[in-house]
Parts: sequence; C-alpha cells; structure tokens
Amino acid sequence: MQFPNAIPSLTQDATAADRRVQVAYARAWEALVETHRAEAATFVEALAPLVTVDEALDAYFREVPVPLGMRDAVRTGAFLRLDFSTIDAPATAGTPSGWALLNPGTFFGITRRMALATQEARRRSVLATARALEAIAATHKQNAIDLAATRVGTSEEGVRHYIKTMDLPTHQAQMVYQQALAAMAAQELAEGPEPAAATAPAEAAPTSTRIPFLKVWARAS
Repeated sequence: MQFPNAIPSLTQDATAADRRVQVAYARAWEALVETHRAEAATFVEALAPLVTVDEALDAYFREVPVPLGMRDAVRTGAFLRLDFSTIDAPATAGTPSGWALLNPGTFFGITRRMALATQEARRRSVLATARALEAIAATHKQNAIDLAATRVGTSEEGVRHYIKTMDLPTHQAQMVYQQALAAMAAQELAEGPEPAAATAPAEAAPTSTRIPFLKVWARAS
C-alpha cells in the first residue's frame, strides 16, 4: 500500500514524537481504507442487480475521491464483503430474442425497460454516493482529531497539518476542519482557560485626599 507523498520517512535522529505522528498517519490511512471498503461494498449492493459488480465499483471510484494508491486495497476488500450469489445480475427470464426482437412493440418495450433501469441506477448512485461521502468525512474528522492529540501544537495546527498531508479537496477540507474543531471545542472549552503564568500585581487604590476640618472652615470664612 502506498502512503501519501506528504508523509516523510523518518531519519536516524527522529524523536519519539516524530514516530508517534508517523504511526498516527498510518492508522489514519488504514481507517480510510476500511471506510472505503465498507462503503464500496454498500454502493455495489445498492446498484445490484441494475448494473454488474465491476460497473458499480468503477462508478464508485468515479464518484468518490479514492487515492490511487488505495484503490486496489479497496477493490479487494469490497469483493471480500460481497455475497456474489445474491448480487450478480442474472439473465432476465423471458427476454425475447431472435425474430421476436423485430416486433416493434417488443423492441420499444425492451428499450423502455432499459431506460427505466438506467434512471433508477442513476438515482441509487446519487444516494449511495452521498452516504459514502458522509462516512468518509466522518473518518477524516476522527483522524484529524486523533492526529491533533498526538502532534505537538494547537488543535487548529494539528487539523490543518492533517488536511495538508492528506491533500483533501477544498470543499472537503473546509468541512473536516469545521467538524473537527467543533468536536474538540466541547472538551477544550469545558476545561476553562489555562491559568496565567504570573498574576499581575493589583493596582493600589488611590489615596483619598483629606482636608482638615479647620482649614476648610478657615477658607469658608
């Protein structure tokens, strides 16, 4: 399996913190592979038996952004999750052939059924794609949170580092950034602000000027 190019190999002087970040990215990559495998299998099942398994998988890779280095693993994992005895499209019983196809009524009937099947397959594809993109975004969000907890720096820096490393598209990057920070806000804001390192000395209260009673009486008179 191929990792994104943005993840550098560790040098001999790498620290333990560098190793933890590398392991976090390895776990993030595996989590994405597993999510894509499950969603690809669900995508195929949603389109069966309107299209074949191979056609459905090709459609998944067209509609859902899957890194090239991940596609073989996703295709293999999806195959292992599928029950081909139930989703392979069988030959339609009673389909006319030969001279029967020359009958205009028969021909237009077949054409209409094919058009309806294509329309239904397209509708199911749109719904299955939306479901897959939502699951992928949720995995990215959790990966970004886990990396931010591992990497030295603020939460915002950790999430931005993950988005840049995984080279997420702009629309997906914005959604992952917003959702990850919103999830971390519930915990970080509940803890309250960190105490200041040094407390500034309290300003001395101004000393009131008191004029003796006798002097005030003398001025009045």
